[in-house]
Amino acid sequence: MNPIVYILIGLITGVSIGIVGIGAGILLMPLLISTGVSIHTAVAVGLALQLVPQSLPGLWLYHRKGHFEWKLSLYVILGSLVGVTLGAYLVNSEYISEKLMYRLLFTIMFICTAYIGIYHI
Repeated sequence: MNPIVYILIGLITGVSIGIVGIGAGILLMPLLISTGVSIHTAVAVGLALQLVPQSLPGLWLYHRKGHFEWKLSLYVILGSLVGVTLGAYLVNSEYISEKLMYRLLFTIMFICTAYIGIYHI
C-alpha cells in the first residue's frame, strides 16, 4: 500500500467534488479498484469519505455564497440515510453479489455519462 497514491486519489476526488459535486462514485470507486482494492472496501472508503471531514469545508464555502438550502438538504439527507442503510444491508447480507455490484457501478456510470453527454454538452 502506497500512501501517496491514496492521498492523490483523495486529492483528485476532493477537487472534483468541490468543483462539480461528484467524485466518490464516479472517480473514487474506479481509482481504488484499479489499485487492487476490493469493491466492498472501496464502498466503505467512499462512505467514510462522505462524512463531515470531507464535506464540511466545501459546504461552508457554498453556504457563505448563499448556495446552500437547509430544507432541501435535510430532505435529501433523510432519503440518503434510508437508502444507504438499505443498500449496505443488501450487500452485507449478500442479497447483492460482488459481480452485481460491479455491474451496477458500470451501469450507473454509463447512464450518468450518457445523460450528461447527450443533454448538457
